[in-house]
Amino acid sequence: MPDMTPGLALRQLQNAQASLKKVRQAMRLAKGDPDARARVLAAGWRTLALAHAQMAAIPFESATEPVMTRQLALQRYSTSLLVRLRRFARNEVDAADEDDDFDEE
Repeated sequence: MPDMTPGLALRQLQNAQASLKKVRQAMRLAKGDPDARARVLAAGWRTLALAHAQMAAIPFESATEPVMTRQLALQRYSTSLLVRLRRFARNEVDAADEDDDFDEE
């Protein structure tokens, strides 16, 4: 039996996506606040790194169809967040950044 079951893998991926969503919310709240900008960028980067580490830690034996589907959704969401973090760092954030929200399929 694998150390990580498919159910546990799904829960970890769901938690990782919830953390990424919190960073997106923090970015929206930090617009126009230079003090919050640095904190949000650092938190966003840490959260992205943790999400990728969690995805990489899933053993092949636990990679069922639902786990792979959730992982694809999380990877798309994390890529979208990384683009937004780069824009946020450049102070290029605009209203168009909030229209495409990748969620689970």
